Amino acid sequence: MRKVSLFMALAVVLAGAVVAYGQTVIDSNTAFYQGENLRYVFPPARQLKMVSAEAIADGYSFAFIPRGDVYDSASMIVGVNIYKIRGLSFDSVITTDTSSLHSHYGPDVIIRPVDSVYAGSGEPLRTFYIDSKKRFLPNVMVSYFNGGTEIVIFELVIAPQSIRPKAEELYIACLTNFKALKLGTLGVK
Repeated sequence: MRKVSLFMALAVVLAGAVVAYGQTVIDSNTAFYQGENLRYVFPPARQLKMVSAEAIADGYSFAFIPRGDVYDSASMIVGVNIYKIRGLSFDSVITTDTSSLHSHYGPDVIIRPVDSVYAGSGEPLRTFYIDSKKRFLPNVMVSYFNGGTEIVIFELVIAPQSIRPKAEELYIACLTNFKALKLGTLGVK
C-alpha cells in the first residue's frame, strides 16, 4: 500500500509538471540550464519541439522546430545559445553580434530594435528585427538575455516558404515562456 501511495503522489506531481507551468507545458521538449547565479527554463511554444543533436551540430546549444518538421528542412528554427561571458559586457556582446550580422549580410541589411519584449520571469530581452528590402533573409529576429555571468541568445531563422508572421508569433511565445530563476533551495529564501 505504501508503494502505491508513493507512486500516486509522484504521478500527481509529474502530471502537474507536464500539464502546466503557468500557461506553458513542461515536458521532454523543455530545456533546463543551471548557470552560475540563475537556473534557466526553456519551454517551447506548444506547436514546437526541442531538437538537440542536430542543433548542436549547427552551433546552437539546442533549438525548437515545428512538431511535424525535421531539423534539416524545418520551416522555422528557434535557435538558442548559452554562453559564459567571462567579464565581457552585455552591450559589447550585442554590438559584436549585430556587427557580425551586418558584415555577413552586407550594407542593405536593416537591424531595428523591438521594444517591450520580456521573458516569462519578467526581465527584458534586447530584441532586434533583421530585414532587407532587396532580398529574403533567413534570419528574422535575435534576442539577448543578460544573465550576469551568462548571456542567452535566441535566434529566429525561417525558410523561404514560411509564413513569417506565424513564425514570429511562435518565436515571441518561446521568449515569453522562457524563465530565469534565482538559484536557491526549496523552502529557503
